[in-house]
Amino acid sequence: MKLSEVSKDVPEVLGVYVIYKLEKGKIKLVYIGKSGTMEQNGKFKAQLLRKRLNNKQDGVARQKYFEEKIEKDNIDALDIYWYVTFDEKNQDIPAFVEAQLLQLHYNMYGELPI
Repeated sequence: MKLSEVSKDVPEVLGVYVIYKLEKGKIKLVYIGKSGTMEQNGKFKAQLLRKRLNNKQDGVARQKYFEEKIEKDNIDALDIYWYVTFDEKNQDIPAFVEAQLLQLHYNMYGELPI
């Protein structure tokens, strides 16, 4: 399945996303990311959610990166969830929400997602 197809409904806004893997019947959080970096003047260097999800990971197109990772690690499936954090209704800076989620994960498991 193509990432660009399954992410077509991801809104072009700022927010965070989390990626879980299903492997041998177990679900594990593997990544927490954000879109958009706020500058000092309150404006964003915009990289909106859909574009961020379809961009690159470690210099490789994310579609190819995911395909290689799934094959190499024998992952059964990946689930990606996204959350709008900054728009006309929400005013939470994506980096702040990302940091909170990482902190919660660390507090629960004593480590960051892989």
